Amino acid sequence: MQGGRIHGAFPGLRDDQLYEGRDLAVTTDLRSVLAAAAAAQLDATDLAELFPGFSGEPLAGLFT
Repeated sequence: MQGGRIHGAFPGLRDDQLYEGRDLAVTTDLRSVLAAAAAAQLDATDLAELFPGFSGEPLAGLFT
């Protein structure tokens, strides 16, 4: 198992970088993570059917 890798950009923890001044800002669409899991575990390839309206890509290298 590999550790220590971060996917996405770290927005920072200063007050002006936090979402609504209190939460870590979201930088990765959850559908990208779920699409990668569905591809790895279920061989899902049709993202338009899985997530209507989603135009992103599965998060590369997440399950390799």
